Amino acid sequence: MTAQAALRKNTGKLKLTSMNESTDREPTLEKGDDEPPDEALYYSPLSLDLVSALAGDRSLSESEKLTLDNLQNERGKRFFSDLLYTIAHRFFSPVVAEDLWNKILRHKYEMSSIMKRNIRIAVASLDYLSNLTAELHSATLSDEAYITDLVRLSVHDGLTGLFNHSSCFRKIDAELKRFARYNTTVSVAMMDVDNFKEINDTLGHQTGDNVLTAMAKIIKEEARESDICCRYGGDEFVVIMPLTKAADARALAERLRARIAQSTFDGRMLTASIGVASCGGTAITAQDFVKRADTALYLAKRNGKNRVEVSAQE
Repeated sequence: MTAQAALRKNTGKLKLTSMNESTDREPTLEKGDDEPPDEALYYSPLSLDLVSALAGDRSLSESEKLTLDNLQNERGKRFFSDLLYTIAHRFFSPVVAEDLWNKILRHKYEMSSIMKRNIRIAVASLDYLSNLTAELHSATLSDEAYITDLVRLSVHDGLTGLFNHSSCFRKIDAELKRFARYNTTVSVAMMDVDNFKEINDTLGHQTGDNVLTAMAKIIKEEARESDICCRYGGDEFVVIMPLTKAADARALAERLRARIAQSTFDGRMLTASIGVASCGGTAITAQDFVKRADTALYLAKRNGKNRVEVSAQE
């Protein structure tokens, strides 16, 4: 079966239509959607195996066709950016990505015809982007799992598995841009373990690491699915709460504080102090936003620890 025939077979029920054609749901390219994101944090809902199947490298199951159909409707013009990011780990704007995807498919078919065998989409993409357009420089083939591990290590804290310090600021910055564009509220909670230095000094750093790991587990369990959990540094943690007003953020912080106070860590009872800040009225930088939460945190410390304080600034 030729690559062209395989693609026709795979997409028999899949509405993989050009975004310039009329569809039941006309996706719109919102302002800013063509701006390059932080590539280390860009998320594609597709796997390389699924993209490869879509391109005709193997047959698609009915459930996979439905998944792709739903993703195209959900992602709109970003769907083609997702396709190329999954292959190349490089973001192409939706306007560019659709045309580029179609050109890579044609290149794949031409290569397959010349070689008289199927050329997989990853190979065709590498050749097209490296040799014909020079979009990729010094490109190399790597196993998808290896790339996934590299991305994970670059954005996550090695001890706790939460997002690391630099990722924390990137995530906050992204939410503040959303606030500036859509006027959506976002809140941040900053917390640290009360008297943590005593644990390291008396029980050792290994015990301290165990406490931090257990603390991160509690944070992830208490956080909502939409919340973004980060290790800010040392014994400090940050929870970013999109679309959350100060009162709701305080309620979550109180629940988190109480859960920690009721838990034991290596046989010790520990507490945490938490500062909350909300961005609901004024545009600020990520650094200023974190400083507000940090100021509230130190107020909680001064007022006796094991408590939540909310920044007075809005």
